[in-house]
This record gives sequence, structure tokens and C-alpha cells, in this order.
Amino acid sequence: MSDFDLATYAPQVAAALGLPLQEAHLPGVLMNLALARRMAALVESVPLTPQDEPAPVFVAGPAK
Repeated sequence: MSDFDLATYAPQVAAALGLPLQEAHLPGVLMNLALARRMAALVESVPLTPQDEPAPVFVAGPAK
């Protein structure tokens, strides 16, 4: 993933989407963006081959 400034990105995206983002909430938003970035890097690190297929549609059953 390319490096970019999350502290600049978050307010710009919030504004583009019309979402209010209070300054007090920015640290939590940045923390969650950084976490999502780490999770995405883990997913992207798994090598896939042409033989790999997506899973079928998941239908949730009753909770146990």
C-alpha cells in the first residue's frame, strides 16, 4: 500500500461524503483507519492462484 497521511485523508473524505467529523473524534477515526489498513495488508499478502475460487454465498443460520 502506498503511504499517505491519514490525518489529512480522514477529514477530506468525511467532507466529500458530507459526514460531520468533530476534532475530538479524529484520533479514534485515525486509529480505526490504521487498523483497517493493517488488516487489508494481511489480506493482500495472501497469494492467490488461478485455481483459487471465491466462497459460495454465505447464509447465516440460527445463532447457537
